[in-house]
Parts: sequence; C-alpha cells; structure tokens
Amino acid sequence: IILMKDKLELRMSKLCGHKNVKITDRGNSAIFIALNIVKRISDRKKILIPKEGGWFSYKKYPKYFNFQTEEVETDRSLIDLEDLEEKSKDAAAIIFCSFGGYFVEQKLRQISEICKKNDCLVIEDASGAIGDEVLCNGKYSDIIVGSFGEWKPVNNGYGGWISCNENYFEKVSSALSLVRVYPKAYEEIFNALKKNKLKKLIELQMKVKADLKEFDVFHKNKRGVNVVVENNPKVIKYCKDKKYPYVECPKYIRVGEKAISIELKRLDL
Repeated sequence: IILMKDKLELRMSKLCGHKNVKITDRGNSAIFIALNIVKRISDRKKILIPKEGGWFSYKKYPKYFNFQTEEVETDRSLIDLEDLEEKSKDAAAIIFCSFGGYFVEQKLRQISEICKKNDCLVIEDASGAIGDEVLCNGKYSDIIVGSFGEWKPVNNGYGGWISCNENYFEKVSSALSLVRVYPKAYEEIFNALKKNKLKKLIELQMKVKADLKEFDVFHKNKRGVNVVVENNPKVIKYCKDKKYPYVECPKYIRVGEKAISIELKRLDL
C-alpha cells in the first residue's frame, strides 16, 4: 500500500510539475486545504474567484478562514486579465478552473505573470485538465488541486489531490491528518490515470463545434472538454440524437447566461 501511494504521488508530481503531492478523499478537501495554506502564509483578507465558470466550493470555503471573496470579471467564463490585474493587487490568492466551466481554456501563463507581480497566489483547479501539456502546470501555478470524481476526465468516482513546489504541507499538517484515504484508493486512482480520456474529449469537442458551426458556439476556437452553445431547440435535438448529455444555463459552474452546455466529459469514451 505504501509503495502504491508513493508511486501514485510520483506520477502526479510529474503530471503537475510540482515536487510535493498529497492524495485526498475528494477534490473539495484539496480546495479546503489550499485555502488553509493561503491563510497561514498571507496576511491579505481576500480570495479572488471567477464570476462564472468556477466551482461551488469557491464561494463557500473561503468563509471558513474569514476570507472575503471577490469576483473577477469573465467573458463567458474566460478570466478578464485587466480586471485581474487590478483586483489581484490586494488579494491573497485566486482560485479558478483550468478550463473555465469545463469549456474554455484559461490563459494560465498570463494569469500567473499578473499574480506573481502582485504577490497573489495562483490556485489552479485542474480537475478537467490533468495530463494536459499546457494546463495543470506547476511552472505557473503555486498550488494545483483537483478531483478524480464522477464525470471528470480521470473518472474514479473517488479521490482528489493537492500539489505544490514549496513545502506548504508542513504548515497544514493537522488538516492533512484529518483527510482519510482508504488504502485501495491509491491503486484505483493510479489505474484510472492510465485511462485519462482528456485527449479524446478535446478531439470530440472540436468535432461537435464543427457540427454546430451555424450556431453561436461560445469560444469556438478555444480548447475545452465540454461545448457551450446558444440555447436553441435544434441544438437540444442534436444532443438527443447524438445521445450527448446536456444542461441548460445560466449556471455558475458553466456560464452565467442562457445557453446549452453539452456535457461531453460525462461520456464513457
């Protein structure tokens, strides 16, 4: 069991580009620990979150550490860099998804450059981008968190992770000790990593966008693992014909306007 745990953490270290990795029971646990780290190393009182295309915990968890949250403006879940430039000047950290709403690739390098200049930590939620060559990148992100839960590219139904280069884990050892990962999970997650469907999802996203080119496809030239498109009966019919799951927006975790999110990441590819 110990050997498998070490093997998994080494694999995640290579995928994230971070020296230090801890496996957690859930992605939410990793987010909680990341915010705990920020609380212990920064005197600032504000956490930045995207206005749309984030995750529910981004709004809830900062309150446990007496952080205020402030939304960074977005263009259909793509972070607005000018607004980030201004708001990061007095923020402790920003947390955001590598693929905003799972459908648009964030400008990770530019986000990192802005935040480093303003002493604002970058927490990248790479649940949808594990294994990507551009995203899930420890070169740009101070902390990376993610989930191996249901409907993720690495779909194990259980587990998450947190990684960093600085040994922040020493500062939150008590919190980490509360996270119980059942022994068999390390092997299950390792095997699930081998089946990572990210590349297939990105290829399918491009095909679906081409199929729907007559409609308003949001960020049609950017990568993602879902497709978000205007809310149109023909789009819904397309989804039903293709047996693609979909949800109607607005939704904070996708996009804040009326649209259809085609949930390709739920498919068993």
